Amino acid sequence: DGLASGATIIFTGAYLIISFWQWRQVCNIDLDAGGVVHCYEARDPLDTAVLCAAIIGACVGFLWWNTSPAKIFMGDTGSLALGGAIAGLTIVSRTEVLGAIIGGLFVIISLSVIIQVTSFKLTGKRVFRMAPLQHHFELKGWNEVTIVVRFWIVAGILAGIGLGIFYLDALPRLTS
Repeated sequence: DGLASGATIIFTGAYLIISFWQWRQVCNIDLDAGGVVHCYEARDPLDTAVLCAAIIGACVGFLWWNTSPAKIFMGDTGSLALGGAIAGLTIVSRTEVLGAIIGGLFVIISLSVIIQVTSFKLTGKRVFRMAPLQHHFELKGWNEVTIVVRFWIVAGILAGIGLGIFYLDALPRLTS
C-alpha cells in the first residue's frame, strides 16, 4: 500500500506540473510546418491539476496513517482506484504514451506479472521467485521498507525522464 501510494504521489506530482503547463499555454497552428498544433490540446487542464493535487493530498494522508505499524490498509479497492485515476489523467491530458514512461514503475511491475505467468505456462519455470516484482525482492531477503524506498526512487527517476521528454517536446511550442 505504501509502495502504491508513494509511487502515485510521484506520478500525480508530474501530472500536476504537466496539467498546469497545459493550462498556461495558448494553442496555435504553425501553417509553415503543415498545420502542426503547437500545444497539447487538453480540456480543462486546471481541473486536472486540482484533481492531481487532491490525489496527492489523499495519498499523503494515507501514508501518514500507514507507517509501520499500519493502522489502515488500502487493499485492491484503493489500488485499483488509484490505477483508474492514473489512466484517467493520461487520457484527459492526451499524454497516454508519456504516461507509460512517467508511470514506468507501474509498467515494470505489471510486466513482471505478465512475464512470470507467461513463462510458467509455456515452460513450467518461474523467472522471478514471486510476482509482482516487489515480492521477488522480499523473498531475496530485502527489507520491505528498503524495497518501497528504492521503488520510489525508480518512480522518481522515471517521472523525471518523462517530464524531461515532455519539456523537450514542448520546447518548440514555447519558442514559436
